[in-house]
Parts: sequence; C-alpha cells; structure tokens
Amino acid sequence: MTTQQIEYFLQLADELHYWRTSYKVNITQSVLSRQIKALEEELQVELFKRSNRKVELTPAGRFLQQQLKPLMEQMSSIIRYGRKIHQGEGGRIVINHPGSISYDMLPDLLGRISVAFPDIKVELIQLKPTQEIELLKAFEIDLCYSRLRYNDEFVISKFISEDSLALVVPDAHPILAESDITPEALQAEPFILSTLTDGETYQQRMAQIFSRYGIEPNIRFESDFGSMILSLVEKGFGISVMPFSYSLANHPGVRFIKLPFEVPLYLHWRKDEDNAVVSNILQLISPL
Repeated sequence: MTTQQIEYFLQLADELHYWRTSYKVNITQSVLSRQIKALEEELQVELFKRSNRKVELTPAGRFLQQQLKPLMEQMSSIIRYGRKIHQGEGGRIVINHPGSISYDMLPDLLGRISVAFPDIKVELIQLKPTQEIELLKAFEIDLCYSRLRYNDEFVISKFISEDSLALVVPDAHPILAESDITPEALQAEPFILSTLTDGETYQQRMAQIFSRYGIEPNIRFESDFGSMILSLVEKGFGISVMPFSYSLANHPGVRFIKLPFEVPLYLHWRKDEDNAVVSNILQLISPL
C-alpha cells in the first residue's frame, strides 16, 4: 500500500466517478482502476460497489475515507513543515541576549524574522556570561548576543555596536547632568546593579566609572532583570548604572544621564553552522 494509492482512493471517494477522478489525478481510467483494485486486495476490503450507472462507497470504504482523510492531510502538513525546516523557513531558534537590547535591536530583528520567515519559532533567553559560550557550543542556544568577545576555535564572534552607559536616577534626583556627578553627590547613594554583569569588559567599565568619580559604591540591591532595577530606582531605593538603551523602555519616574563610557555588543554563533534556520537569520542581521 502506498500513499499514492490512498490519495487515489480518497479522490475517487469524493468524486464517485472514475473518469472525473482519473482526469483530476492525471492518470488513465485503467490505471486508476488497477490501483484501487490493488489497494482493495492488500487491505482485503471492498472499498466501492461498482455498477454501469454509478460508484458507491461500501460501509468499510466510508469508514476508511473518514479515518484516512484527516491522516493524509496531517501527513501533508508534516511534510510541508519538514520541507520548510530543511530550507531554513521553519523550525525553532534560541537566541540569548542582554536585557538592554530588548527595546530596539531585538524587536527590530524579530519583526524582520516574522515577515521573512513566519513559521520560525523564536525562543529568547538571558544567560549569565559564564554560561553562554558553553551552551552555544552544546547546541542549547543558536545565536548569542553578548557584551563579551570570545576567542574560541568553534565560535565566530562579530562586533555589532557600542552602547553608552548611563547613570539612572529618580526623576526628582538633584543630579541633572554628567557635570553634576561628584564624589560627594554619589558617596552616600545606595546602588542597584545587575547580577548579570560578570563579563570582563562590563566589569572593567564599571570599575572605571567608580574610579573616575572617586567612590566606593554602596551596592544595596542586585537583580537579574533590568525592569526590576528601573522600578527600584523609580521607587527611590537607590541609583544605578545601566546601558543607555534601557532608556528606550520609557520607564516612568527615572532619568538617564549619559556617561563617557561605552560597552560593546557582539554576536556569536557556531563555526561551520549547518542549521539552515540559523543561516537564514544571520542574513537578516546587519552588519555582519
């Protein structure tokens, strides 16, 4: 029994007419008749009652039509989706990213993916820098935006952009500009910092900032989530240093004061990547 024979059976079951069916499936009536006969013999079931005037389904034929039709439709759908995966137009991709690109770069990329490849499912996660490269090589993630550049023989790293760092304060805070930042203004301030900043470059920038303004920060709170840090700043629990791109979240009650420091953003993916989905998504990302 072949899928072709089942398709012939289902078409004939709909038409109940050999000539119309053979025309639709583009074979001769004799070939169609032989295929149906072979299917009946293999199944040991009479599918149709035939007469000079008409063709009718037998009760067994009607039952098999009802059961096989949705199965064939499901199989066709599965095959189509498998073809999309093969061509990189369907399937799943896991992207790791810092929270700071959640308001501009990442939504822009997701918009382009949705237009170009609407059947690709995207999973977004945020990992600690100490985890991301090993999970990339272990095929747990597929693309990795990171503040770190890696030198690894199995990974390609490309510079994407730089993001200014900013002092984040409540709206009513007396510091209004970078020129207002002094050791005296910051020394008594509690700080709210990210726990995901254990990357070397980011840590260096933070150390440089605190050195420039001559303070030892009083770190009161730490959080993995930028939105939580912004909420705590808004409520007056302290101030923070964050990438300026967080300002695009338009969080109420906070102000961003740009500092003369920047942090890089890189994109990493596996060398010799054979996943067509990843290759297609990389073509949507610029510059690379």
